[in-house]
Amino acid sequence: MKKPNAYLLLIVALAQWIAPLLPLFGVGETIGAQATGRGIAPELPPGIFFSIWSVIFTLYLGFALMALLKPGYLEGEIGVPILIAGMGNVAWMLAAQSLGNQWLNFLLLLPILLFSWEASHRLHRMGGWDGTGRRLIACALAGLLSGWLTVAVSISVPGLVRALCGMAPTDAVWISLWSALIPAGLLTWLYTNRVSAGLWFFVALGWGLAGIAVNNWVRLGTHWLAIMTVIVGLYVLWRRLAHGARPAFS
Repeated sequence: MKKPNAYLLLIVALAQWIAPLLPLFGVGETIGAQATGRGIAPELPPGIFFSIWSVIFTLYLGFALMALLKPGYLEGEIGVPILIAGMGNVAWMLAAQSLGNQWLNFLLLLPILLFSWEASHRLHRMGGWDGTGRRLIACALAGLLSGWLTVAVSISVPGLVRALCGMAPTDAVWISLWSALIPAGLLTWLYTNRVSAGLWFFVALGWGLAGIAVNNWVRLGTHWLAIMTVIVGLYVLWRRLAHGARPAFS
């Protein structure tokens, strides 16, 4: 990986830690406060589930340090899509905290998803994990980022549906839930059939679906929505474990 890109990767890695702290200094409003401002939606995991970002940011920083201090073939292959995904993530956080426009937030998520999936696909073509710590960091980073972006895109869809229909977060909760679960299922199918066979994706996806279930069972008391989320999540995981994944163009 070229040195300028490696330095830029490190800057982006640090920026991902700094951007969420800006509301503490009066710059914008926290994403969590905006998300719950009009009420808690059924597809919104509790805040603790978003702690997965700290894991992703830590892996991203580790990857950036490897690319800068001891670059190899691995960083050269997946460094650019990881860099672009990180830049997009910083842009998304700044826009979400400063503007809070649902349509803009959704559109900004799409290229982040695309480039995180591209990194996962390149790793898949390289053979996935080879037993080394360097490859483990890369696989965990690309897989968790790909899986959590799938969750992020999916839970953004109900907000757009409600905006188009003039509904509040607590209106037609079954519609909101399925507006999130159906995209999550379709994106998961697409990932396993066209992108990668990696299991880290399903760690992040399962964590996100668990958050939706906890949100409905504990915070909202909508137990049937929680049960349906668990059923869908278990089915998706069972399909992956029982039938595997055969990405195209492997």
